[in-house]
Amino acid sequence: MTRDDLGTRQTQLPRSLDPLPEECLNGYVLRLAHRLGVSPDHIARRTGLGELKDNGQTVAMAVRSTVLPATMAADFATATRLTPAETIRLTLADWACHYPPISHVLNGLRPGRQTPQVDWLFSTTARYCPDCLAGDGSPVQDRHGGPWQRAWRLPVFFACLRHQRFLEHLCPTCRRPVAASAHGHLIGRPSIPGLHPAQCRQRHPDADKPPRTRAGLCQGRLDHAGLHPADRPGPELLALQARIAEMLTPQHPAVQAGHYFTELQLVTALVIITWPRSRPDVPGPAAAAADQHVARHHSPDSPTRSNAPPTDARACAAFLHAADTIVASDSLRAALARLAPEENRTRTGIAPVRHHTWDRAFKIYRGDCSERFQLSAETLVHSFRRTKPGGRRIPLSQVAYRPEHVPAFIPHEWADRHLGHFTGASQRLLRRTAATYLVRRARGGSLVEAARYLGIRIGPQGAIGFGGVIGRWIRAQDNLHAFEFAVDAIAAELEAAPKIDYQHRRRCLADWALPPSAWHRLVSQLQEQPGSRAITDDRKRLAVSAYLWAQATQGEYYFSPCPPHIAADPEAHEKWTRERRATMRKLQRTDQQPHYRRLKPLLDDYAAQLTKAIDTEIPHSTTHRAPETERFSWRVEQSH
Repeated sequence: MTRDDLGTRQTQLPRSLDPLPEECLNGYVLRLAHRLGVSPDHIARRTGLGELKDNGQTVAMAVRSTVLPATMAADFATATRLTPAETIRLTLADWACHYPPISHVLNGLRPGRQTPQVDWLFSTTARYCPDCLAGDGSPVQDRHGGPWQRAWRLPVFFACLRHQRFLEHLCPTCRRPVAASAHGHLIGRPSIPGLHPAQCRQRHPDADKPPRTRAGLCQGRLDHAGLHPADRPGPELLALQARIAEMLTPQHPAVQAGHYFTELQLVTALVIITWPRSRPDVPGPAAAAADQHVARHHSPDSPTRSNAPPTDARACAAFLHAADTIVASDSLRAALARLAPEENRTRTGIAPVRHHTWDRAFKIYRGDCSERFQLSAETLVHSFRRTKPGGRRIPLSQVAYRPEHVPAFIPHEWADRHLGHFTGASQRLLRRTAATYLVRRARGGSLVEAARYLGIRIGPQGAIGFGGVIGRWIRAQDNLHAFEFAVDAIAAELEAAPKIDYQHRRRCLADWALPPSAWHRLVSQLQEQPGSRAITDDRKRLAVSAYLWAQATQGEYYFSPCPPHIAADPEAHEKWTRERRATMRKLQRTDQQPHYRRLKPLLDDYAAQLTKAIDTEIPHSTTHRAPETERFSWRVEQSH
């Protein structure tokens, strides 16, 4: 159906066309120019789409196919006799709430904002369905062609559901991408008239004429491309394409669609980077095209790898299908772990490959993802959020515990369940490392800062076990993510357990030692038991203080405070260290030490009373001073 000239407005074109369903702006301009026998550039100037550039030329830019400013939309509607709603539907603006890359472009067009680089939105129509361009058999489509659909500008559209075929991106005649000649313009070579909307506007490779004339162009028909029976998307790909199309409808919740598309794009980027690690075990043209794309564009020697969606619809379909499977996985964290680049986490090697584009994308767009995705992804990638570029790392989101709730030495029962299966590293270092990971999640900063917070003393090189055996072990194949999963499980245990302020306990016992009066009381109880021998040496009192400190703070006795009166005497300090080590070994091997077997329950009872005095009778505050040691000792002794 055509719209004849009503002669009511001077700026109206002599004739117009009804938009076809889901037609895009550049396709409409091509069809209208063909009907009027003029160049697309002429239509752009007459309808107000053209913008005056510094060189004096009036050009219609490709971004106008995404959004039209109000004044430009009104001029276009007037010249073409379209309604405002029909004009808006020629752009992508009404999909902005469902498809975040469109909203990013709209935000970038506001005054004072720079237009962002959006890989997931083709600047012009880059793919097409030959059967759609051939028309539906109606007179107007037989004459001027079928619609160039606006969905073809979205890389997530790789197949035509109506004709059940992959979209194409190359001209079947010259084998060049159909959008390569646009150069940021709404239409490629817009000043050349006479071409059918379905004809290629690329320069002919063998033509001796300049591309500024029709004779110098390919002019191949895009609506005549045949289809090999084996070159069709399978049912899984068609089902995926149908779900994607449904998410852009007004009936689908916009927030849910926005989360899905953002997550799909982020995961697809990782799929492309790590291909073929994420390659599905499904034969077909899509997977083969993805293999070819990676072989062509990803060099092993390259310091970076492009994670932009390929224009080739078959390759893009394979990447999207793999990403959709991961996003829908019941165990999203485990599925993502296979894709998180190891070099992003370890910083090892002479020239490690760093995926800076992925890092930046996750930092920028993580807020557009669902909470489930954020929690699953943020500990698997190197893109830790920081206060500013190069600034301090900030805590992870949605951590249900605070750093003071983390014991400095992961309890035995948790370690047995979640760390016991690891080999190649000592359980002591694994428990210490897991505690620092938990603190870093809740507090931010570095692992060394987390260790200092826990009271773990740092050596001259800043190492707390990560630079030696643990450092090599955690960077070994599969250990990194397996250890992160173990920390996840321990974090879940910590979140479900009663919260204990271990930092408050450490602060209160920073210069603590078991008072002599309390020690003599414990020894007197021990001597009342048959078969016990005297262990009243004062060195034993200071040594068992380390055991009590470790029980109360859930820390390692290695880091128990040295008694102040011997800390400055190297010889006395060395004797105390040896005595502490020997006493701790005897308390840990009570089957071989009968008198320590009788002493240990008394110490455990004293430690329980001590922690109760700290936790319940001392106000919790981040600014309080540590109470006097005698207060604890007196209350504990009174309870015996």
